[in-house]
Amino acid sequence: MKYIVLASTLILMASSGLALADKEIAESTDAHEKLKELESMPVGIAVSHTPSPVLYTLNASNISGVEWQFSTTVSAMTGSVTIVEFGYFVERNEQWTWNYENELPLFFTSSDFASEFDCPNALMVPGKSYTNPENQSAIDCVPEQFVKWYFIGLDAGGNRVKGEASIKLIAELDTSEHGPKK
Repeated sequence: MKYIVLASTLILMASSGLALADKEIAESTDAHEKLKELESMPVGIAVSHTPSPVLYTLNASNISGVEWQFSTTVSAMTGSVTIVEFGYFVERNEQWTWNYENELPLFFTSSDFASEFDCPNALMVPGKSYTNPENQSAIDCVPEQFVKWYFIGLDAGGNRVKGEASIKLIAELDTSEHGPKK
C-alpha cells in the first residue's frame, strides 16, 4: 500500500511539474515578451549579415525547395561577452513573430553558439569577430521578407547585453556564379 501511495505522490508531483514546465515554455515562446525583454537591454554585441539583401538558391532537400544562405558575424563591442541565447524573429504581416507558421520558436543556447560560430565556451573576446558562414533561412517564397537575428550575452560584470540585425530575404533566384552553393 505504501508503494501505491508513494507512486501516486510521485505521479502527482511529476504531472504538476510538467504543467509548470509547459506554462514556462508557453510564456517563453511569446514573441512580444521576448521583444520587450530585448528592448530593455543595452546593446553590447555588434551583429551583421552578408550579403544583405540575399537572393535565394535552390535546395531540393528543403520543403520549400529554396533557401537563403548568408554569413552572420558577431563581436563584443566593449569587453568580453558570453553568449547565453540567440535566435530570430520573422516579419509576418508587418509584425515580428517568433516562428514560421506552425513551428515552435527557434532559439539557440551557448553551446550552439560555440559550435556554429567557432567560439570556445561561447566567450567572445574584444577585438575578435565570430562568424557562422553557413547561416540560412528556408521559408515560403514571398516577394520580400525580413528576419531579425538577436543575440543575448553576459558581459564581464554579469549584465545582460544584446545585439540585433535584420536581413532582407528577396524572392529572386541567385544566378550569379559566386552565389551560395551547397
